[in-house]
Amino acid sequence: MFPYFDMLNGPTYVKLVKDFWVRAEVYDLEAAKAEELQAVTRDPSLRGKTRKEMGLEPFRQTEIRSAVMGIPLTITEEVVAKACRVAPTRRFLWNVSRNHPLLDSFKSVVLNGNPTTKLVDIDGHHRMLLKFMTECFFQKGGCSDQPSVDHKLVLYFLAAYDKINLPKYLMHHLCWAVKEGMRGKGKQIPCGRLLSEIFTQGKLLETLRRNNLASDKTLRTRTGKIINGKTLQNMKIIKKFSPSEKDLKESDVQTKLMKDFPPIYKEKNPEVLAELIAGFVKESGGIIVDDDTPDVPNETPLQVRGKRTHAEGSEAAGGQTKKSKKDKSESSNPDCIPVSAPKRKEEKENPLQLKMWKQKRKELRKSKRLKRSMRVQCLL
Repeated sequence: MFPYFDMLNGPTYVKLVKDFWVRAEVYDLEAAKAEELQAVTRDPSLRGKTRKEMGLEPFRQTEIRSAVMGIPLTITEEVVAKACRVAPTRRFLWNVSRNHPLLDSFKSVVLNGNPTTKLVDIDGHHRMLLKFMTECFFQKGGCSDQPSVDHKLVLYFLAAYDKINLPKYLMHHLCWAVKEGMRGKGKQIPCGRLLSEIFTQGKLLETLRRNNLASDKTLRTRTGKIINGKTLQNMKIIKKFSPSEKDLKESDVQTKLMKDFPPIYKEKNPEVLAELIAGFVKESGGIIVDDDTPDVPNETPLQVRGKRTHAEGSEAAGGQTKKSKKDKSESSNPDCIPVSAPKRKEEKENPLQLKMWKQKRKELRKSKRLKRSMRVQCLL
């Protein structure tokens, strides 16, 4: 699992992650069945036919589908495993009951046999594992710190030195976060660094740079915080922390490209990719904008979820300037081209144009609400 933590110390491309997230949807078995039902609704003669006979692609595995700058992307468990540098094997348990026998092992190993022990009172080794789990694996952001039954089993596996299927857990967590975001409940994007690594290894970043659409400023590159001796001191695991020049420092260096990384988009022709990007920029104005114009009102810096010091809070508050209502309306969603309402005469002469305008306005409002409520949460 050490290669995974090495990967976490790298740049996160906030703009790309947000652009991916607002369009992301989960294609799982439930979505495949809904797709079949929709095909039968359109043509009742397809009832009882196979997916191939319906003209649908066969369902192979759960996928997260989205698009960045007009390029359709697909993320699978294989892609996550390759980006994590971890094999998709070992233990994976989910949706277990509260009477699962392994929960007794959790109480004996993590809670030292005392069920009334709170997680803040467990020994330092297990508290450190809990921090790894909540900050590096299952980032929730704003939710309760109390782990679920499934997360307790993961903590037990880590404490008992039993290897877990990390790529499968991460894929499951990403799918859960996407679905929560579609319901309007999720307000933060987890695994920002992992998604950025997938964009890098999948050569999406290389494609954007080839088309002069990617730089550190326009991508809003950020690095996350590092868990070090200072973290242990704040958790009261050690009494004193003495920094050294050899300590690990935050890195914004891009990782080397893998030769056998699974493709995340089907199209490989550079000319076709350039046309897709150009068409997207022409239609929507592009998602990559200058860093001077915020795409989320009152956006907080990219950071690991945690407490802020008084100095950091006052500095952040001092740097904000109040905007007028006109400025807010103009800068709240700069990634979308404003759509003007059709004139009265055009409404009567061309009702189809009015219908298209209302649909476009509905989509822009939905995108605006999603972007306004989201923050990118970085791993480490």
